[in-house]
Amino acid sequence: AYNCLIHFYKRLITRSATILLILLATCLLYGEQVAGDQEHQLVLPLVSDSSQPGDAQLILPAESDNWMVDNCLAVKMVAQIKLYPNNSNILVTKNIPALAKVSPTSSCSYMNSTTRQVITLEWSEADRSSGILTRSLSLYFSLINTIPPTYTVSMATSMYQLSMAKVLGKMSPGQNTTDMESKSDSTYIRMTTTIMNPLQFMVPKNRSFLCEESLTVEMMAELITTDGTPDEKLQKAMLTISSFQFDAFRPTTFTSLPSPQFQPATSCSSPSATDLVPIVVGCSLAGLVFFIMIGYLVGRRKVEVKGCATVIEQGEVQ
Repeated sequence: AYNCLIHFYKRLITRSATILLILLATCLLYGEQVAGDQEHQLVLPLVSDSSQPGDAQLILPAESDNWMVDNCLAVKMVAQIKLYPNNSNILVTKNIPALAKVSPTSSCSYMNSTTRQVITLEWSEADRSSGILTRSLSLYFSLINTIPPTYTVSMATSMYQLSMAKVLGKMSPGQNTTDMESKSDSTYIRMTTTIMNPLQFMVPKNRSFLCEESLTVEMMAELITTDGTPDEKLQKAMLTISSFQFDAFRPTTFTSLPSPQFQPATSCSSPSATDLVPIVVGCSLAGLVFFIMIGYLVGRRKVEVKGCATVIEQGEVQ
């Protein structure tokens, strides 16, 4: 009986590799189907005032924290920048105010490109020593020629005016000091993520992207003068955004709609391809254990039956 059991397990081991591959393929196909179904289910149902069937479903966000560029790009978010104004390791935290204005430098076709859009938010803050200082935050969106087309946040930049001083210009011959012209000499902190790699938020075109979670990205920081000349490298700054919704490369048909409104949204909780790994591994291990247990029970049963038959035959011979 012992020899029969050993022979059975030898045959079982030689077949286990093939069975394991079959289980892996089955789990992979099943995992992709589940992920695809969940992705379709995670497209959020949005509400509009229209009750007619077939009408577009749109979101009307709060007016205090959303911005729009010529109806082609809409953004809603809570954002915060943490930076080091100098090398003293003193961290300064600045919130982007809800009253920030969309800068005229924002564009639906950045640098005359139909695949790039940018929104720049500007605001000012009072400083005791320098007076009114200006700050800005820019988000860049790129359209990717995939099938279907998608867009992404490709870069973020910020300008932070650190100080401003009035400087007297050169005095011309025969000119007194009261006639001398003065100019502003400002110092800025320029921050940028450069081109993000990997790109953030791959969103299907004609969809918006909605997320209640927070995202933090690092930004290179440096001091520059009024004319943009780099002066000193600083420690990295951090941009954190939360409760945000992006809607870029909006269709031209939206020009007739009251702004701001967002297209149907895709949630940031949609499953990624990496979610398939634990599904495949778990299914494969569970299937292999189940197969071995069934094989063990069947083999043991056969050995017991054969042993009983041998004992009966020996009894009959005697």
